[in-house]
Amino acid sequence: MLGRDLDADLVPVMRGREEVWLSVTEAVMRDPAGGVSGRIFAFRDISSDRLVEQMKSDFVSTVSHELRTPLTSIYGFAETLLRKDVMFGEGERATFLGYIASESLRLTQIVDALLNVARLDTGDLQVQLAATDVRDVVGDAIRTAEQAAANGHRFVVDLPEEPLAATADPDKLRQVFAILLDNALRYSPGGGTVKVGAERKSDTVELVVADEGVGIPLGDQEQIFRKFYRGTDADSRVGTGGTGLGLFIARGLVNAMGGTISVSSREGEGSTFAIELPLAEESR
Repeated sequence: MLGRDLDADLVPVMRGREEVWLSVTEAVMRDPAGGVSGRIFAFRDISSDRLVEQMKSDFVSTVSHELRTPLTSIYGFAETLLRKDVMFGEGERATFLGYIASESLRLTQIVDALLNVARLDTGDLQVQLAATDVRDVVGDAIRTAEQAAANGHRFVVDLPEEPLAATADPDKLRQVFAILLDNALRYSPGGGTVKVGAERKSDTVELVVADEGVGIPLGDQEQIFRKFYRGTDADSRVGTGGTGLGLFIARGLVNAMGGTISVSSREGEGSTFAIELPLAEESR
């Protein structure tokens, strides 16, 4: 007969060049007299479970940091403005209030990202599809990104002269483009050119964002659209933060609009993200 199972142990083993984590559970076989007649060991590969748990842990740590940074700035500037022992001029007050406003916007964007993830997980994301001239959406997103560009980035825009309408939710498409442009700037720390374009492809509209940044390792390219995924060496390569949610949200929004998103990249040579959306009926 079998005795009760003992607690499972976690054991790392090498499979080729890959480290695999196994859960090892032992059950004792006993004879009628109660003596040990044998043991049964059950092995289960829990590498994927450990990866997910590690990603969740990293996510909580990262989001806590991302939230704390703007909160600290807001608190600090507000506390300074409330001081009674210092007289601030109108220019100084305007500067402090400007920082408070910009950091509040940053907080709002982080919270919006978390809400989008929750809606994508529950299938509760609502989209309002309509014929959308992608030139207007791209133009708005670029104007916002140009204000954030601080490392000498240059934008090259290639848009058709005539209206090009896709079936899309304009607000959701702006969010997607904001994510892609933010990534292009974030992972191009040395500046460079960011190319943005849109063109008709038979029954679809293709939108492209290409940068000259650090690129994405081949092993990461199939993973980057996963929730919480930030790349195997993202921080060590560029020293930037991020929640690991941007591309997950971008893919979810694009899919909800009936489109697809893909990436092509080579390390050290930049990345190109391509979105394809259905062509609006009026443009067919």
